[in-house]
Amino acid sequence: MNKHAISVSPLLIGLLLVVASPAHAVDWYVSPTGTLTSACTARSTPCSLASAAASAMAGDTLYLASGSYGQLFIAHTGTEAAPITVKADDCATPIIESAVSVDADQTAGVSSEVGEYLHFEGLIVRGWSTGFGNHWAGGTDSTEVSNGHWQIKNCISYSNGRTGFTFFSGPSYQLTNSIAAHNGSSTTHAWSSGVTMFEATGTNLVQGVISFENTDEQNHTDGSGFIVDEGSNGVTFLNNIAFGNSGSCFRLTKSSGTIFVNNTCYHNSQFGSQATGPTNPSELYFTNAGVTQQDVNFKNNVIVGTGMSPAGSQAIQNQPPSGWSNNAVSTGAATFFTAPDGANPDFTLASSASTLIGKGAAGTGVPTTDIGFDPKCLVKRAPKMFGLVTALSRWQYDIDTDYIAAKGGVDKCFNAGTRPATPDIGAYNNGPVKTYTATCMQGPGGTATTGGGAGAGGGAGAPGAGAPATGGGNAGGAGPTGGGASGVGTGGIPASTNAGASGVGASATGTGGAAGTGTAGGASGAAAGNLPPSTSGGGNDASGCGCRTASSPISGSRSVFALLGLVALGVVRRRRQQV
Repeated sequence: MNKHAISVSPLLIGLLLVVASPAHAVDWYVSPTGTLTSACTARSTPCSLASAAASAMAGDTLYLASGSYGQLFIAHTGTEAAPITVKADDCATPIIESAVSVDADQTAGVSSEVGEYLHFEGLIVRGWSTGFGNHWAGGTDSTEVSNGHWQIKNCISYSNGRTGFTFFSGPSYQLTNSIAAHNGSSTTHAWSSGVTMFEATGTNLVQGVISFENTDEQNHTDGSGFIVDEGSNGVTFLNNIAFGNSGSCFRLTKSSGTIFVNNTCYHNSQFGSQATGPTNPSELYFTNAGVTQQDVNFKNNVIVGTGMSPAGSQAIQNQPPSGWSNNAVSTGAATFFTAPDGANPDFTLASSASTLIGKGAAGTGVPTTDIGFDPKCLVKRAPKMFGLVTALSRWQYDIDTDYIAAKGGVDKCFNAGTRPATPDIGAYNNGPVKTYTATCMQGPGGTATTGGGAGAGGGAGAPGAGAPATGGGNAGGAGPTGGGASGVGTGGIPASTNAGASGVGASATGTGGAAGTGTAGGASGAAAGNLPPSTSGGGNDASGCGCRTASSPISGSRSVFALLGLVALGVVRRRRQQV
């Protein structure tokens, strides 16, 4: 009997894994034109965002295709072991956008009243009152605890009437590798900043975030890049950049234990004579100094104030007497950076920045990587606004969503580099920024780089309709640029030229792409400046941004475990009968 028990134990392990897995581990595919309300397990049968968000349960993942959507409201809650995840599909740039005024009811583009353990990745949110926001829990000094444990990564929240990212009265928020810009121009509902922590508890982290040209046009008091507000104790900020904000780069009120390491602040305090509370927001402002100076750790930061009266005449207000080390502080023109006021604002360290390079403090709490932000994701031009949100005349920069979409999503803006043992000061490690060189496109058979190829949609256009390619997979379809069918590529022959001429539905002019080997097929030709065919082919993640199929490896493993579990149950029953 013991021998029988030992022989079936691997199958019993499978059964246990099935039992331990979430009850609602479902992949939902969503598109702006999706109409289904269930069974959206493939790109060819997508749901609407509203139906998927209303139905998603703990452990579920929503994959959003490119395009414009309405409000994202999560109705249920995840768990620590099984969060609800909403993310951009491979190579996609989904946009949660308001086309009407929402200022009166202060609607958030991405929100939930009850949802905890929610993960958001790769979303662009614009035109709302607030970009991302959880439940408002009763105001200042409220004892009510709101819904927390949110993780937001590779997201953009801009052109919102109030705040970009807001976290109210809940525990454990993480915001990483994201952008907040042009928020707060509402004159009726403000108290706004790029990123706001308000009575946030637990473990909170803001890392690798660009926050620029935010304001508070109702009160002319907040409008900071980042604010730790009203009892948000122990929040950590690493590798962030704030520039051109109306208020401070970073402001603290009634909060202690703040960690602020390897950040870059540049020419904030743009309110000028409009500033009302305080009238001198400066780059860093420690309001309620006796509280906000307690147990802080500020090191390896570069802080460059405008030096202009009255708002920016001094770079730091109420500097703490302890917990302050290896920070570089100056006002006016600075030679620390490559091109902070350039066509693409570049805060990488200039070769002449000898007071920053290798001058940081090492040790616990210092990030091992830098921000790695690609400056080309921002561009110097009058910003385009959305909804009924208005721009300020002093705003100089815009988010280049076309560039970001062509690269394959917001995550391609962040390519962290490793810091040396003796770190540099500021958000960037010294040296050039790694950039994502391949242009990632999605077709029904997989992904491919620009130039077409099986599974490619062609250029920046929609996925191709596709006809079978000789080498396997689906041919690229009618994208507006670089489209056309794939070449004949048999058995994985590398492409020698672009597999797809420009123009709609044009035939391939090259020798064809490498044949895809993934479940859905997909091959790729190598366009100039993109990854070679050996690393850019389609199919199952062959390109580093490969498209998932309806039967993803995770879903497949669940099926295998389920089958093993059933077999184990049957074997145990039979052997019990024999014994």
